[in-house]
Amino acid sequence: MAFDIVIKGGTIFDGSGASRYAADVAIQGGRIKDIAPDISERGATKVIRADGKFVAPGFVDITSHADKNWSLFENPHQDYLLTQGVTTILAGNCGTSLAPLPSKEAVAALQKWVTAAGTNINWLTVGELLEELARHPLGVNAATLMGHGTIRRGILKGQSRALSPEELAQFGEIIQAGIREGAFGLSTGLIYSHESAASTEELIEMASHISAAGGILKMHLRHEGQNLVPAVNEAVRIARESKVPMIISHLKAIGRRIWPFFGRTLEMLERASANGLPLHFDISPYQRTGSFLYLLLPAWAREGGFSAMLERLDSPEHRSAIIEELKAETLHFENYVIANSQTPGTNGKTILEIAERSGQEPEETALELLAANRGKVAVFGLTLSFRNIMAGLAHPLAVVASDGSGVTAELARSEKLVHPRSTGAFPHFLHRFVKERGLLSWEEGIRKITGLPAEAIGLKDRGRIAKNFAADIVVFDAETIRDRSTYQNPYVYSIGIDAVMVNGQLAIENGQLTGATAGQVLKKS
Repeated sequence: MAFDIVIKGGTIFDGSGASRYAADVAIQGGRIKDIAPDISERGATKVIRADGKFVAPGFVDITSHADKNWSLFENPHQDYLLTQGVTTILAGNCGTSLAPLPSKEAVAALQKWVTAAGTNINWLTVGELLEELARHPLGVNAATLMGHGTIRRGILKGQSRALSPEELAQFGEIIQAGIREGAFGLSTGLIYSHESAASTEELIEMASHISAAGGILKMHLRHEGQNLVPAVNEAVRIARESKVPMIISHLKAIGRRIWPFFGRTLEMLERASANGLPLHFDISPYQRTGSFLYLLLPAWAREGGFSAMLERLDSPEHRSAIIEELKAETLHFENYVIANSQTPGTNGKTILEIAERSGQEPEETALELLAANRGKVAVFGLTLSFRNIMAGLAHPLAVVASDGSGVTAELARSEKLVHPRSTGAFPHFLHRFVKERGLLSWEEGIRKITGLPAEAIGLKDRGRIAKNFAADIVVFDAETIRDRSTYQNPYVYSIGIDAVMVNGQLAIENGQLTGATAGQVLKKS
């Protein structure tokens, strides 16, 4: 039989964690048709020589923000994902999604960080969004969650309060409709002001609707600092009482004082999983976080959204109180690098460096940056324990995900910085933690970025090299695969990846992008 592509001579890691083995792979019509030793290449349209190379399923990134900055529309090719070996992303994370949009307030919330002026928002529902995405030449497969914050803002018209019983019922109807139309579930961003008003009981009710519809709940916890343990306890309670499959997004312990408690959170999740709860967590393989400067402020200072927060920054009384609380936190401003600010000369500098240059206290400088940029300042924070990152990555319940943003050509030409996880997370993980440190075997490391995330979110025919599965495949050199992106220069492709196939089409061949756009919009089935 003639095949479209035959991959010859490689070592196969099938994504399940099973032992590697030598075999060829035959692809026809976008599917894996055969896996066997010495498949004939006679009549094959294309032969990929993989001698001495590893052949793995395409990497699955379940914490992607490639939707929020419109890069799925403005750079649908997604070259910085393909050059990492990523073939599938799950968007709509951390409480924000492009759909559903119950009201104009939900649309306005999408424009919080970027201007969507160049994008024609001609959808309201999940189904309409997915139809629109399918009209674009996607380089990777794209699936989505619904954002808790997006829906909440739409229902409450921007207010921050508890939902009434009628509003909660409306929320439930929106959830069930969205999953029927193809969303994989709901995500939360409980650390953000408009979502923080949601009680645990309210979340349990919503999670019950997700569970009934067959979706997942992906939780950005309510706290990742000193209240991390109660936040994980809340997540476990929601999973237990609603019976919803849950993934905790980018699990981490922020701040030196909370580092010793990270092990306790892992134990809590282990016990819950052992008692039958379908729980996972994902983790980004970097010691620096990528976040927003305003989240360093006390919770009371952030209540009511940016407008209310900026009014407090203008009030001498409130400003003084905020500064005192920041000083009490001993935040070590030398560890926070400004990534995205409109203030000239600040991107790439620490808050302490900027403060010393202007002769101010760093707390005062932080507030001035927020005021001058109307709250829109992104930072890289050296706030995590490397030992905890190692423990998290090695944990059986852990999935490796980027937590990265999408990159557009305009962004790459600007002075703005993105976290290098956006352009190199998966080669970074494989190079630093699997190859160099031996934290995991190659079998287990590859499973954490292929089969395990696919199973956790409910992808039935991806994340594995198996007959009749979609032909999303990566061929790479274990000796040379690595990231090259840095915090100061993140817009650099990774190396060591020879070939990437998306639905049976070569997106990378001989280490070079081909321009192929074979990605599909994936719907919950």
